Amino acid sequence: MSTTNKMSNGLAVSPEKDLAMFADMAGQGKHLNGIAKLGHGWSFVDGVPEEAVFDLAYESNASSEYFDIFQAAGWELVISMGDVHIFKAVPGTAPIHTNAESRRDELTRNRDRYLRYSVIALIAFLLVGLGVRVASWNEWLELSLLMVFAFPVVYTVVPLVGYWSHLNKLNRSS
Repeated sequence: MSTTNKMSNGLAVSPEKDLAMFADMAGQGKHLNGIAKLGHGWSFVDGVPEEAVFDLAYESNASSEYFDIFQAAGWELVISMGDVHIFKAVPGTAPIHTNAESRRDELTRNRDRYLRYSVIALIAFLLVGLGVRVASWNEWLELSLLMVFAFPVVYTVVPLVGYWSHLNKLNRSS
């Protein structure tokens, strides 16, 4: 069985693009089965082509009852990654978020969580930057430290901006 990897558009930034890609790949007989190596995309395995729609939900403490609710509504769990759960269903199935309020609550929780992560990452980066400025270390060590502490900033601030943007769009449209 062969696998295909595709780059992610970022679930926090452009979830609709990734969900459309999942549906397109399913139509080609490529079924989502996880995260690609290095965590920057999606892995698909060959299978029978199918028409499907995809959606996602965020739940930190998902129980079997949580998944039973989705299954009863016609949604099949494809993969779970931490608090992110991707589901698929046949076209025409009622959407996972049946009202703007449930989507708003989910986006608010994610925004608040990534706000905390971003503040911690930025403080750590600023402290390392201050340490590099005050201390006289090897230039390569200083550059390495700054780069290592810049990664968490990028991987927390970008999702924060994405969630915040989606929340603002949702608030403006309702």
